[in-house]
Amino acid sequence: MTQSAPIMVVPGDDAPGHTESADRQPWWLYCTEVLGHLRLPYETVTPADVAAREHARIAVFPAAARLDENEASAVRRWVADGGVAVCVGAGPLTAAFGVSATGEVSDGHVSVTGGNGWVDPPDVPLRVLGGVRLDVPAPDEAASDGTAVLARWSDDGTTAMLARRHGAGFAVVSGVDLWQTIVRIQQGDPVREDGVPAADGSAAVDDGVLKCDDGIVLSYETDRALPPDGWVPRPDGRAGLEPVPVFHRPHADLWRQAFVQVLFEAAARTGVVLPWLYYWPSGVPAVAHLSVDSDRNVSEEAETTLRLFDEAGVRTTWCHVYPGGYEPEVVRAIAERGHEHALHYNAVGDADIATWGWPQMRAQHAWAQAMTGHEEIVSNKNHYTRWEGWDEFYLWCQALGVQIDESRGPSKQGNVGFPFGTAHLSFPMAGVEDNGSRLDVLVLPLHVQDLAWAAHESVRDVILEQALAHHGVAHFLFHPVHVYRRTYVQDACRDVVALARDHGMPWWTAAQLNAWERLRREVSLSVRAAAAGALDVVVNTPRPVQDAAILLALPDDWAGSPGSARTDAGVEVGHAVVDRHGRRMVELTTDLPAGETLITLTAAGTTVPAGAATGGGYR
Repeated sequence: MTQSAPIMVVPGDDAPGHTESADRQPWWLYCTEVLGHLRLPYETVTPADVAAREHARIAVFPAAARLDENEASAVRRWVADGGVAVCVGAGPLTAAFGVSATGEVSDGHVSVTGGNGWVDPPDVPLRVLGGVRLDVPAPDEAASDGTAVLARWSDDGTTAMLARRHGAGFAVVSGVDLWQTIVRIQQGDPVREDGVPAADGSAAVDDGVLKCDDGIVLSYETDRALPPDGWVPRPDGRAGLEPVPVFHRPHADLWRQAFVQVLFEAAARTGVVLPWLYYWPSGVPAVAHLSVDSDRNVSEEAETTLRLFDEAGVRTTWCHVYPGGYEPEVVRAIAERGHEHALHYNAVGDADIATWGWPQMRAQHAWAQAMTGHEEIVSNKNHYTRWEGWDEFYLWCQALGVQIDESRGPSKQGNVGFPFGTAHLSFPMAGVEDNGSRLDVLVLPLHVQDLAWAAHESVRDVILEQALAHHGVAHFLFHPVHVYRRTYVQDACRDVVALARDHGMPWWTAAQLNAWERLRREVSLSVRAAAAGALDVVVNTPRPVQDAAILLALPDDWAGSPGSARTDAGVEVGHAVVDRHGRRMVELTTDLPAGETLITLTAAGTTVPAGAATGGGYR
């Protein structure tokens, strides 16, 4: 790599070598997962390296690093010269900018301020797991000394996030532990006993069965809302099924977006063009996923469900539960009609090996391979969303080659929606015993089961709306037994399939989602200044990527619009100005061959800022 990446990440105190921190979860490591999902180019550096990187104008300190006086002074000078330091937590470095911590917060909520210029305020206070209250002079929203409060703790109004000008640059400080918050919302807390149910009786998770939603860290009291009014009930629908409060906002995604908006704003203010890879093929606003659980293994129920899917023209992920299985001709028909065979790991204790444990999981995976005749069983969902512990099940999946799991979701009507705060695919974090490493199994969140039977249909629009807003995936589960017995469940299924398509959302299987995410994770990007008024975007990928969409976050002094874009082979590249994550960007759309592709973007009516000469790479 001949040039430095535009973003530097300075490891936290829980990095390897800090043996005194061996018993602490290194939450800060998840910063690199957030950047990796975006394919934002970054480089891991030491504090001493920050000032030495010529083109890197953004430094992320994902944990309160113990910088010595010389290191802190060097970073302070670098910021004064025009850099942006993004700091999570308060310590010696933030003290160099006059920001300190006044007290710890184990859990709570923050409200993002409006008009702060850095982060767009969501319409709800955001859940926080871990952080500190910040003390800084001039705490007004836009103080005369250049301090802007970005967020406040909801309980007492103290500062939770701020941006402070220092010379020609900025220090952005988050008292919120972003990484612990995102990870714990997405993965929940370890499940060792029944969870605490919702006080209104809508989510009775204390049912004696350990499962994913026993570990929910979002609040039933403050993080839910009723779906919008105006829903017309079906005349033949389930009697007594009324709307209840649901987790209507993906809090982890909102925190991820807040962090990304800070990076985009930092780039805009420092004249840097940040490249990243859109989550889906060009023109796809979000994706929908339909899974099927084969509970009961009744072939007649499966045949009715297959006919419904044929009519709707949708391919699904069909999760097979042990013991038994459908008749062989039905199993063959599932694959022949384009559906994916997957495992529905059973640990509810209703059969000989239907209990929680590695030998049982391994045996059931082998059973699914034999029963379906498919060696490649890459997807799983746990029966009844069973769960124990925190990361052990992901370790089992990793050992078996199960590459994507879709267990993490609701089992009760009152915790549907976004109980784990996300519509995005992600790689989970291992526990402290494995040094917080990234586990090689994608997590596909589940959002609702059996519309019109187990959940009121009004949640459908909430899920689709938020998946679209965050460019994620909306996951709907149907059981053949309810499809077979209830025509209104069939109608609900038809309607959600059609509505998602009306929004431009294709229906993908879990195997498709897994293959796409792993493919795009192989792409690396960099940007450098070319001739006057032009940028070179350098893309490297070991495998071809069809319909790739490359986003360029533009600096403030990019006043024009894209004039033309073509590869070094002379192929025209589609380009347009779009809005992504609340920011204006240029989107380049093209098929990427394996190897390196050079795309030259010529701007109309502007010059390329000098700071755009940024390299890129991943560590």
